[in-house]
Amino acid sequence: MAKFSPYDPSAGKTYPSINPKDIARVEIFPPVGIARVGDSGTSNGERDPSIDIEYYYGPEVPGLTDHPFGTFRDQRGGIKRQAARFRVYAYNSAGKNLGEINNYNKYNLKWTVHVANKKAAYYLFHGKYRTPTTDLRNPDTDPIYGDLKGDPLDQSLEIRKKLIVDPGAQSITRTGTPSPVPLVGYFQGSLPDADDALPVTLGEMRTDDQGRLVFIPGTGQARSVQDISRLYQPEIISEFDSIDWFDDVCDGWVDVSVTHPDRPSMDAEIVKPRKATVLSAPPKFAWGIDSPTTLYDIMENIYKGVYLDHSGTDFYKDIWPVLAGTYKLAWVNEKAYQGHGPGGYGNFLPQEAALSSKDTKYQAQRDFIFGRLRKPEFKNQDQAHTIFMPRLSGDNGDAIEPGTIRDVPGEPIQRFAALTALQYSRFEDWKDGNFTVGVPYGTKTCVEDYPTDEQTVVLARAMLDQTIGDPLYPGIETYWIAKDPKIYQGAGIPQGMRPPFRIDHDKVLPGFLSRGLSLPWQSDFDLCNTHWWPSARPDDVALLDRGGAQQMIDGRRVRWTEGLRDTPDDVSSAFFPGSTDMVHHWRSLGFVAKVPENSESLTGSLPIYVEQERLFPRGKRGY
Repeated sequence: MAKFSPYDPSAGKTYPSINPKDIARVEIFPPVGIARVGDSGTSNGERDPSIDIEYYYGPEVPGLTDHPFGTFRDQRGGIKRQAARFRVYAYNSAGKNLGEINNYNKYNLKWTVHVANKKAAYYLFHGKYRTPTTDLRNPDTDPIYGDLKGDPLDQSLEIRKKLIVDPGAQSITRTGTPSPVPLVGYFQGSLPDADDALPVTLGEMRTDDQGRLVFIPGTGQARSVQDISRLYQPEIISEFDSIDWFDDVCDGWVDVSVTHPDRPSMDAEIVKPRKATVLSAPPKFAWGIDSPTTLYDIMENIYKGVYLDHSGTDFYKDIWPVLAGTYKLAWVNEKAYQGHGPGGYGNFLPQEAALSSKDTKYQAQRDFIFGRLRKPEFKNQDQAHTIFMPRLSGDNGDAIEPGTIRDVPGEPIQRFAALTALQYSRFEDWKDGNFTVGVPYGTKTCVEDYPTDEQTVVLARAMLDQTIGDPLYPGIETYWIAKDPKIYQGAGIPQGMRPPFRIDHDKVLPGFLSRGLSLPWQSDFDLCNTHWWPSARPDDVALLDRGGAQQMIDGRRVRWTEGLRDTPDDVSSAFFPGSTDMVHHWRSLGFVAKVPENSESLTGSLPIYVEQERLFPRGKRGY
């Protein structure tokens, strides 16, 4: 059987001849790469070296809503993994981007990656606006005595080695066809003997045909060291902080050294690149459906004093993704369906021409939409209500339904999501008619189709556009630490570096960006089942029957997790059957994606997004 080879939009592309003596520094892009776990390449949940891992490259250009890799599952039914691919760009002494360098133009790239999983060694989960806790996960294993501050950048927890999965820094370079480099650490937990520690593979490093780094994440496994077999694990008995459990999501840094035969000492002479970041995360179960606020929006807002993607407000870059995104969210969230679905008053798709026009006859419509936006940074306490948008829970917990806000003096608004200050200011410009229309993303299919100066921007944006930037309670790819300016490099941004988004890996050690997430990740995938991250973890879905999109037409919806046990609303009993089921059955749940254009659609020209490739059997449809 032929070895698996992923679809590569850059296959066959050529690259400029760049004189190595003109290079003053190099940089890695995207600045943050997102990988997504999957069980492709496994047998009975464990990695099987005899089975190829099927994977696809994470998005490298924005606006492509159709998944480019055929199916979500491999030929054995496993979930394909999303690989993060990293490139190197060269700059001269004036800060000009000279273009990508790789094996094609005779540059040799030696990559070093250091990722880790430190969830079990961290503090108990708490939200961004809750009182910081110094209570530890797994308090009886590698306990720490003395004062703890609960600081998200606290490095004192590094001594809890039994609870940390850390493969160390590993390197790869493309010489011939290199073998994959597995990233294997060990988790001991409360097991008395270090020799009994369990191996945990956080991913593996590969290179593509041009020597770029390809980071393939782990299998998505989660287990307890106390289980008696892979089939009989303990029940989940904690909301976010399961004792003696581990999973294989991770984060860390990516570095590169560059050489060229015409400049043997190049690596010693050029300015070293700023490290890039890689995050591995759960699968994105809703493809082409994005969050109103992404990690790109969060980072651009943090860097807005020194960098902006573009000047002014661009309708197709800043406004339309949010407005059109509400229609897409309607296919994975019932409340969004009521307001923004095919028959909803807030279905903006048919209104694209009007909304992109500066004509004064559309002023009232722009005023109305802007008036429904919740002010950022909690500036209006009176907007703690579901009439304002986005209708998503916030960084201080779930407060989505009228009358359900618990008594938290002074901070109810923080239980609702809002756009960033930069996003809000751009919507205000749009409302006032101060915007350019621009050009929609999605007309170009590979990064090489863009001018050199734009390639680094689209690589960063495409990768981060599919992430969750709000709410981060605790989050999907990372948690609320993403909103803390202290984790980013600020001073000394090199000239011409677009965008300058870089995590400060002197402060943010490998494993720090994921250690505040749920342990295991499947717990919040069970519990956060309404108004949290429907663009990654659907709340409810529509099904495409043989007779057409019948579920959409008659208004009935089906729970995405139908068939898994329900976790009681009262979690004080420490009984989380849905979370336990999610650990076992996440691999069999369905993906939501756009139905191909040539299929039967009862919505006319509107796209429809329905569940596909579900393996777990459904019972009674609808609820």
